[in-house]
Amino acid sequence: MAEIRLCGRCKKSIPQKDLEAGLTTERYGQLICPECSEIFGKKKDKGGLDELQFLFESVLSEVKNIARVLTYETSSWLNIVGSVAQCFVFGALVFAYTNRNGDVHSALLLAIVFQLMALTFFVIKK
Repeated sequence: MAEIRLCGRCKKSIPQKDLEAGLTTERYGQLICPECSEIFGKKKDKGGLDELQFLFESVLSEVKNIARVLTYETSSWLNIVGSVAQCFVFGALVFAYTNRNGDVHSALLLAIVFQLMALTFFVIKK
């Protein structure tokens, strides 16, 4: 099975024939495709891109790739109801703490019920 190798700069696949022909270069442990090597060589001749600049561009492209991979959860009405129930839990705990001389057990039981409701609403869609 052939191993897939990607360019460290543009993230394009590097064909096996380019590897065997020696057209690729290696910089900072990453393979660079022939097109990026040519661009790098031209800019270096002009004095616009040196090794440190190439390293910074590699880090920037890696951070952009990480940002593309991150996925965000969509919010639903069940998450909102769970968040409201979570607020009631905090209120019931504060009420139980401030009224320690009274019936604490019923307030703590109410907090447990609200917490179970919140957890149910958070995991119901998963």
